[in-house]
This record gives sequence, structure tokens and C-alpha cells, in this order.
Amino acid sequence: MNEYKALVIQEGQTETLKTFGNSIEEAIDNLVMMEGVNFLHWIQDLKLQEQWDFDEDLIPLRALRKKIPDHVNISFGVKHDTVH
Repeated sequence: MNEYKALVIQEGQTETLKTFGNSIEEAIDNLVMMEGVNFLHWIQDLKLQEQWDFDEDLIPLRALRKKIPDHVNISFGVKHDTVH
């Protein structure tokens, strides 16, 4: 599991949050599911020191995410395909 740091707007205040995930997508999904987090400025993988800039409103993503039933498992990851 990787550790990430994110600069967000949470309940009207700019905050730095820590989140965890097996991938950057999973870490962002965790932020999307936090009700008070409405905007993502950037997120950084603390081990790799890689940073991704977003400057995106998370409210529309949260609305879409809530349409996925609880019994549906979502997993994120890279699929390695071999071309022959």
C-alpha cells in the first residue's frame, strides 16, 4: 500500500491530507469518497516523490461514484498485456 499527500479544499479550507492506496487511482478514489473534500489541487506519491496536478472539482466525480452499488467491487491497477 502506498502513501499519498494531497492538497485539497475541505469544507471551504485549503488542507493537506494523507491517504493510502495500491495505486494513484485508488488514492484519488478515496479522496472522492470523502464528503467534505470538494476540490483536488494535486496529489503526491510520498515514496516516489511524483506529483500530479489536477485542479479539479470532485463533486461531479462523487455524484458518479455514488451511483455504483455497494456490492460492486472496484479495483484499480495496471494490466500488462503482451503483444505477439
